[in-house]
This record gives sequence, structure tokens and C-alpha cells, in this order.
Amino acid sequence: MPGKTLPPYPYSSILNLEIEEIDWQRWQRLVNTVADMFNAPATFINQANLKGIEVIIASEKPETHYHPGSSNLNSNIYCHQVVKNHSKLYVRDAKLDPQWSDNPEYTEDNYVSYLGLPISWPDGSVFGTLCVLDTKVTNYPQTYINALGVIKEVVDSDLRHLYKENQLLTLSYTDPLTQVFNRRGFSDLLRSTQELAHRLNRKLILLYFDLDEFKHANDTFGHDIGDIMLKTFAKTLKKNSRSCDLVARWGGDEFIVLIHAESESCVNLFTNRMNDLLTEQNLQPEIKYSYGYAVINPDEKMELEDLLKIADDYMYQNKLNKK
Repeated sequence: MPGKTLPPYPYSSILNLEIEEIDWQRWQRLVNTVADMFNAPATFINQANLKGIEVIIASEKPETHYHPGSSNLNSNIYCHQVVKNHSKLYVRDAKLDPQWSDNPEYTEDNYVSYLGLPISWPDGSVFGTLCVLDTKVTNYPQTYINALGVIKEVVDSDLRHLYKENQLLTLSYTDPLTQVFNRRGFSDLLRSTQELAHRLNRKLILLYFDLDEFKHANDTFGHDIGDIMLKTFAKTLKKNSRSCDLVARWGGDEFIVLIHAESESCVNLFTNRMNDLLTEQNLQPEIKYSYGYAVINPDEKMELEDLLKIADDYMYQNKLNKK
């Protein structure tokens, strides 16, 4: 609401980090191209972070009023609504909408038109915006808006690449049966993932899975069926995970997944989707599991052994509750 003090967004400024995986010059070329295509005085890539809405890349035009590092937390600027709703915002003429009567972008800089799209982290949460501002009323054709969407997807892809660079898959990191990470791979990549999450001020959750009555199924139906169960469960974990998540077979019938999550509610969402996907497999014997989890806050440096102990205790209680 106008005049209301907004809480800070939870992430660190990407400008304060030494991140070599992003091609900053390409982002600059993209922003300049958008400004030229829309014949607009200002185009930005912004991040929603602890400073508020911070300009990461700005068009290189004399009419562009804001520059990289500029930020605003409490003002009623257009981008706040894009981030809040995680959806496109197109304001053709701010004069026609009293919602923007205290927006300094409109009242001070005369940006009467705004088109903004949300940029996303790999886990689906909002990174920030790609936006176009103009001092004249606009009526962009849908083809222009679609083109802006394609450019926004390039930036989304670069953010996914930021995580993948920290998860290089090598043969020595892979479990040969299930083709997910093995214990060594997960342990090594956990460190780099924790470091990245700490730098970006993002939360992680470690999920620990154990198949129920797997030994009985293995003994009753044979090792071939047991292998199918393990491969099916690993494949389902991968299908249920995002590109930024780590999936590993910890040993035997135990699996672990490291997810980037906004809150612990993501655990229920993850397991509910797992249940649906496993039901669709219609495998006999049916795959059932118990699970536990541990939360890694961005300011915590926890050893894997301690995280597994927390998750394993939770999982063991889960298994007892079933009995």
C-alpha cells in the first residue's frame, strides 16, 4: 500500500558478491537491446534484496535516471508489485491510476509507463524484475511483450547456470545403479552449495529418505525387483527436484535431497508430489518410504554429520509413528 514500510527481501545483493558465472556484459547488451527495441529511456534488471529493489544493470542512455547500485525499499515503486505478485505488470499511463500517485518514479522522474516481468531463481522464488519505463504513454504490441519474455528467460537461464556451475557432475560423483550423486559427490557439492546459499542469504533444507520394508521386498521378490525399486525412487526424486537441488543415494535404500526453500512448508509440498508421482508408477511391490529433514539457515555452518543426525532422528520417529 502507498506509504507503507515494506519488509526487506531476504537475499543479499548480487552486486556485493564475486560471481564469475554470470556474464555481466551479456546482461548489459540485453538491457541496451530492450531499450532500443522499445525506444524507451530506461530499462533495468533489478534484484529484490535486503536493500529493497536494487538496480543491477541499467540501460546506457542519458535519460536513464537510475544506475547500478541504486535501491529503494519503502517507496511505492512499480517493481515492488511485480515481485509481490510474481507476475507481469503493465502500466500504460500512471496518471489514470491513483495507486501510483506517490510513486517517485512517476511523480519525480515522470516515468508514466511501466512494463515489468519477474525474474526467477531456479527454485521458483522471485529474483527481481526485467522492466521498461517510459516518460510517454505507451501501448506496446503483444509481439514486443512476448519478445521481452524471451529475454527474461535468458536471464532466468543464467541464474540456473549459477547453480549448475557449483554442481559439476563427474563419473566419480555418480551412483552407477541409480545415476544420481553418490555419497562422495553429495558431500563435496554440499560444501559449495552451502557457501553459495550463505553468500546469497538463502535457506536450504536437507531431506533424508529411507524405503520402508525394502529388505523384505528384496528377499521376497529378488534383487532385480529391488534394483528396479531403487532406480524408480531415484528417478522420481530427480523428477520432483529442480535443477538447483542435489539428489543422492546415500547407501542401500537411503537417499538424501538438498533443496533450496523459502520455508519448511516446502517439505510437505515435496513429499506430497513424491507420493503422487510414485502412485502414478503403479509399481508392484508398492514403494513406500519414511523421511526426515534438517533446515540449514544461511547464517549457519553445520557439518553434514550433524545435519544427517537431525534428519535421521526425525525420520526414525516418522517410521515409528507408522508402526
